[in-house]
Amino acid sequence: MMNANVAVPKSGHQRLAGLDALRGLAAVAVVLFHYTTGYQRFFDSSGSHPLFTLPSGCFGVQLFFCISGFVILRTLERTGSIKNFAIARFARLYPAYCACALITLAVIAVSHVHLSDLTPQAVAINATMLALLVGAPRIDPSYWTLTYEVLFYAAAALIWFRVRPGRRLEGPCLVWLACSLVGHLVDSINRHTRLATLINIDYANLFVLGMMLHYITKGSRSRLTIPTFYAALLLALFPPAASGAGVSLFRIKFTFMIAVFCALIWLAADDRRRFLHFRPLIFLGEISYSLYLIHQIVGYAVIRVLLSAGLEINAALALTLTFVIGLAYCLRMFVEKPAERWIKNFARSARGSSLLSQSAAASSRS
Repeated sequence: MMNANVAVPKSGHQRLAGLDALRGLAAVAVVLFHYTTGYQRFFDSSGSHPLFTLPSGCFGVQLFFCISGFVILRTLERTGSIKNFAIARFARLYPAYCACALITLAVIAVSHVHLSDLTPQAVAINATMLALLVGAPRIDPSYWTLTYEVLFYAAAALIWFRVRPGRRLEGPCLVWLACSLVGHLVDSINRHTRLATLINIDYANLFVLGMMLHYITKGSRSRLTIPTFYAALLLALFPPAASGAGVSLFRIKFTFMIAVFCALIWLAADDRRRFLHFRPLIFLGEISYSLYLIHQIVGYAVIRVLLSAGLEINAALALTLTFVIGLAYCLRMFVEKPAERWIKNFARSARGSSLLSQSAAASSRS
């Protein structure tokens, strides 16, 4: 394991182009789901219909969670301490989140397009990214995934650096999967309680699949890696949306879809294959975080303005998609990247100053 004083490697040298392309596909799928199926559900008073809808686009979130499991374990292996990891995650996530949340709040105030009743207290809770955990309304409905991401980062870091420093994670993952299975099987556990969210009974297996894929693709499997992978894949038979008639068929389809996601990640994880090395997709992957954060409420507001101006629905959707991609690019270039660099440089400078102070104090004592 790396020495605790080693600085976190710059994330720019760690990116896998194929995984970025997958992120781009997932982000566009979610955006198209919201702009077609989602918009019709919440706001379609015009009676107009787009050329197509993408109801399955919502499952781009499942692909995001699998990729997160892969990337976070990869990051943990390259990070020297829990402090470095926390700083890197904060620098990567928080500036863009704050910027997108503020823009979304401004759009809500001007356009009155919102899907939940926000209060000042709810807005303050949203600053933690844990609004879903405490049942508070989200500034943007899409932000529900951030709660699961942040809880996963915290749990993975604590286990990696404190509980089992630098050791294999199959054992903790199997325990997590067992807790998830109990949550699915025991009727008395409401899947919308804080405990269910904290344990993450619905999406634990997706993060685990990503982590096991990291072990598999880098050739460091242990005797528990493959069993853990298949246990996580079998838990896809308990999808979050499974209810009503046809649930058995849906479970099979959902499990097949998750298996396809795993195959795509496996192919994309080896840059030598150059799988999905298509520049537009890689570009979308690079801006996917800001695109995901900014697209829904802002996009709905833009669509309504364009439709009220008499624009045809398909043209309105195309212009809105172009606008939010451009806005996400600006956020990436002028918020995400500069803020991430500044925070990491500040942390390095603070660490350097602290080491100098400690050295001076030790010299004076001697």
